[in-house]
Amino acid sequence: MNINMMWKVLLVMGNIQKWGFGMAPIKPETEKNNRMALCAVSAFVSGDCKVVQKNILNDISVVKGIFNRVIKQNQWDWFTVNMYLDYPRNRDLVSIVSALSVLRRAINDKDDFSGKKALDRLVNNNFLIYCNNYLSYSINSEPSSEYLYILSRREEKDILKIGMTTRNVQKRVNEINSATGVVYPYSARKVYKVKDSRLVEKEVHLLLAPYRIREDREFFQINFSEACSIIEEYLVSSNQYYYK
Repeated sequence: MNINMMWKVLLVMGNIQKWGFGMAPIKPETEKNNRMALCAVSAFVSGDCKVVQKNILNDISVVKGIFNRVIKQNQWDWFTVNMYLDYPRNRDLVSIVSALSVLRRAINDKDDFSGKKALDRLVNNNFLIYCNNYLSYSINSEPSSEYLYILSRREEKDILKIGMTTRNVQKRVNEINSATGVVYPYSARKVYKVKDSRLVEKEVHLLLAPYRIREDREFFQINFSEACSIIEEYLVSSNQYYYK
């Protein structure tokens, strides 16, 4: 069943009222396997595991799949996984997935040189931080971080709602979707973890002013990729990314 057909089925079933695409809860069995694999691989990368565990190759594959889920954004729970990781930067995601592939191959081939380089790449791209974020995440707790988010509906992909929050992003999106008059839910397309969300929101809105639909609303008619490019260039130049 393709994505469009699944969307129609969920609409009929009423599940579309609960979450937008990407924001479905992680299945319990998948969540259990994810946590076991993340524990094993993060212990190996940090050097806490002195002996190569029997299932480490499979665990690396599972962890690679977790990060790939966020890159591909083609599963109903991809954003939920992204939230558990606390919104990794895209360049970190790409490097981590590549390094995990190299690490798995190096272990299999007993290639210590390549394995050491892969371990260094993982550490340098915040892999252990993201693993700890996932393992310590609780849906009932509120984060102490600040975020800029981009939302849209699947039916209007180039009309973007861009705002800030210092709270759980998924809960914020659920509040928006619960508002009177929202027929089709908003989905989170991108979330940036930033240092000063209020300042970032203000300056991003100024940068995107030519695309603003109404002055009193935070809606912008602009291609998603173009908006991300503008925002990310600003975040780098202003040093507002949370992760350095």
